[in-house]
Amino acid sequence: MEEEIIRNNWLSEIPTNCDLCHKPIAKTFVDGKTKMGPWALMCEKCHKKLGCGLGCGKGQKYQAVTGKFLEG
Repeated sequence: MEEEIIRNNWLSEIPTNCDLCHKPIAKTFVDGKTKMGPWALMCEKCHKKLGCGLGCGKGQKYQAVTGKFLEG
């Protein structure tokens, strides 16, 4: 039996720029905790450098799918 994957929609305003490097966010971003403490909306590059990982209490990755951003 295949396990169903539940994806959450991003419900807030879609970010246009990374909170850390300020470069445009294209198709993927992470809403996550940073090594400095606060959470940020980050591009994948900044998340790899400054993020605390993915999962409950760490962060969620969202990607653009047909005009929406879905967790995944």
